[in-house]
Amino acid sequence: MKATVFLKRSSGEITALLVALACGVYALVRGQDMNWDLLNYHLYNPYAFLNGRIETDLAPAGLQSYFSPMLDIIYFFAISHLGPKTVGFLLGFLQGLNFLLVYRIAKLVLKQHESRNTVALFLALAAILTVGFLAEVGTAMHDSLVALFPLLSLWMVMSTIRSLQDGKQRPAMALIAAAGIVAGIGIGLKLVSAIYALPICLSFFVLPLPWLKKFRLAFLYGLAVLAGLFATGSYWMFEMWRLFGNPLFPQFNNYFQGELATFEEIRDVRFLPGTLFDKVFYPVLFTLDPQRAAELKYEQYSWIAAYIAVLALFISRVVQFFRQETANSKWSPETSFLLAFFCLGYFFWLNIFGIYRYLIVIELLIPLLLFVVITYIFKTRFATWGAVLFITIITGFNLGGAPDWRHSDWAERVYRMEPSVFTTQPEPAAVYLAGQPIAWIVPALDIQSPFIQIVPNMPVSDAYWQRARMLAAGRSGKRYLVFETDNPAVVEHAYTNLARLGLTLLDDSCKVLAGYVGSGRLEYRFCEVEEITEQE
Repeated sequence: MKATVFLKRSSGEITALLVALACGVYALVRGQDMNWDLLNYHLYNPYAFLNGRIETDLAPAGLQSYFSPMLDIIYFFAISHLGPKTVGFLLGFLQGLNFLLVYRIAKLVLKQHESRNTVALFLALAAILTVGFLAEVGTAMHDSLVALFPLLSLWMVMSTIRSLQDGKQRPAMALIAAAGIVAGIGIGLKLVSAIYALPICLSFFVLPLPWLKKFRLAFLYGLAVLAGLFATGSYWMFEMWRLFGNPLFPQFNNYFQGELATFEEIRDVRFLPGTLFDKVFYPVLFTLDPQRAAELKYEQYSWIAAYIAVLALFISRVVQFFRQETANSKWSPETSFLLAFFCLGYFFWLNIFGIYRYLIVIELLIPLLLFVVITYIFKTRFATWGAVLFITIITGFNLGGAPDWRHSDWAERVYRMEPSVFTTQPEPAAVYLAGQPIAWIVPALDIQSPFIQIVPNMPVSDAYWQRARMLAAGRSGKRYLVFETDNPAVVEHAYTNLARLGLTLLDDSCKVLAGYVGSGRLEYRFCEVEEITEQE
């Protein structure tokens, strides 16, 4: 009897554990992660930090060389001490915990629904079958991993709403402060998370509380976010400020003016909507043309449904207001908070990034949003089943729409290099790199030579090239240039910047540098370079 009661009460947690295990298994099935970011900076950044290379090298991974390595250090430590399959499984398992958070949030929103536990489990399952989440299971891209922080923070805040309404201030305030710290920790690990902390902060203003109390709650949460950010982000920001004069180097260099980059706003704006029309209809536009919002195709039809649902809900509420009608179904504060968070989160994403991967947090909440809106607008006894059927159908359409960021078969090690002149002969005076992603070869080669990017993916200043000369000056040995690609534009850019450094490439010296990530073989052309003589 007790076992039956326990199983009934813990059905959500038990299911969440099984789902997380299933995500771990799915990560194993997919194979070794080889995504662009892994090859570019998720391996290089922690290696550089742990080996004191930040001042030895010069932007091997381009602007991403200076992203915080704190989360990557955990990954790097794991692959250094555990087998690749074990690490892949653990990544998938941790990412699968998003199921539990969506389930908990859904239970709060559906607290008056007679089948709330069953429906919440269904909606959480639909959440992790969204394409953004599935695309990253088992990868080191971190978006679905860091999503745990804003979702946990959201659940913690929403858990306090009833206590706030009942006048139980102290426990609620403590939990809100803890929620802010959780969100801030996430921001410190990946700055993108900030677009979800601010919506939580602003969503306090939709609660049925006195305005002064709303402001106090939002202020408390905001201060707690800063405390969490300080805990995980302050050290790296201070280091960037100390070394380069910009705590967010090289981003927002128009404000901080770090000397190695030009004084302009440096950020990825490729996927931001360009016109007002684009902004208004962006969910439709990037559903019909997924590469408006990503390098790969995320075929997620739920966004059109969510867009229509929010518009329908807005129209329904406006009609009720002008008719002075009272809604037949009760509109809970938790629902108001969820909708405000969803819409504000999307708004900030739309205007700051526009990159699909950064939508995962609210993408996971689409099934819950659809269920809430459908059951609110269609106030019949069949609304629940209709919503479940619709979400099931649209989830089925989404399956198969997740892109693959590149995988290979598993191997004994995550990465390794074949023997080459870099490791069998005296260490080079310098290794120049042309293009991204290529910085993973720095930890793979594990030599003391400086690695210098001469085709960086950011606008650099004259001070950058002065530093490039200084890093190689006075060092004995040969110098080499490694090409990430044979793209003519990159090659031409490399030749131009070699000349800027007073160097020229010896064409007849070129060879192949080969390495492996998992079982995936990667080859790069590398050539010897020498100083330009006066006769040349």
